[in-house]
Amino acid sequence: MAGSQVRRQYAGVFDGVADDYGRERPTYPDELVDTACEIGGLSAGAAVLEVGCGAGQLTGALVARGLRVHAIDPGPNMVRVARERVGPDAPVVFDVGRFEDVSLPATPFAAVFSATAFHWVDPAVSWAKVAGALRPRGMLALLQYNGVRDEEGAAAEEALHAAMERVAPDVAATIPRPRTLSELRAGVEERRSNVSEVWSFLGNHELAAPAAATLFGDVRLTTLHVPRQQTADQLEALFRTTSLHFRLGPERSRALEAENRRVFESFGGTMRWNELAVLVTARRAA
Repeated sequence: MAGSQVRRQYAGVFDGVADDYGRERPTYPDELVDTACEIGGLSAGAAVLEVGCGAGQLTGALVARGLRVHAIDPGPNMVRVARERVGPDAPVVFDVGRFEDVSLPATPFAAVFSATAFHWVDPAVSWAKVAGALRPRGMLALLQYNGVRDEEGAAAEEALHAAMERVAPDVAATIPRPRTLSELRAGVEERRSNVSEVWSFLGNHELAAPAAATLFGDVRLTTLHVPRQQTADQLEALFRTTSLHFRLGPERSRALEAENRRVFESFGGTMRWNELAVLVTARRAA
């Protein structure tokens, strides 16, 4: 299936679990949101665009900082949940549609944010359209959670990956293994002349666009370790909001849930590891 078809398919899939998505998916660390606002020189009243607002996990943080938000998402149920999260009086304009298709206001934005969503936008459109939406030297801020390999989480990661290999070896072979923080930083440094290559590397997605190197500069990486602790029930609730769940299908997803429960039992019922909250910022070329 072509990339554009996959993106359209999953937009509908996620919208079907919007309430679960809003409940189970984590918000983003205040430290990273504050860092983005500082880098972008954003103060209360600044107009920002959010690409792929989902259930409002980042939208709420932007509103809390006094920003005026134009939020776009293809899922009407996702937008409903995001509206409920921020409240009826929040300074947010919601737009239901694909970023590729939505008409943007003529007045440029001070910043464009996207959290765990930019990889669902066609890279042939995304980078140029974001640059066109920004004022000169305006900021693009991309956020997501990355797996990171360290001593604390290595055993848990290996056990869960082995469970996937037992259920769906074909899928397991396509899942990138976590890298160490030093490997991630080195990879970003090698690619920092082109923000699209940086984001492709961090998320293991094919999002690179040569033109992005001329559209954006001043690429920066900010990271924050986030400790996680989960039970099998918590992991399964989260898993059912992911694209991997839909990729496996009902039968293999049930089999994986059973395997994961056995893994959790071997760890005493609770597993602990670290995730890496990642912020990449870049500025539109003057």
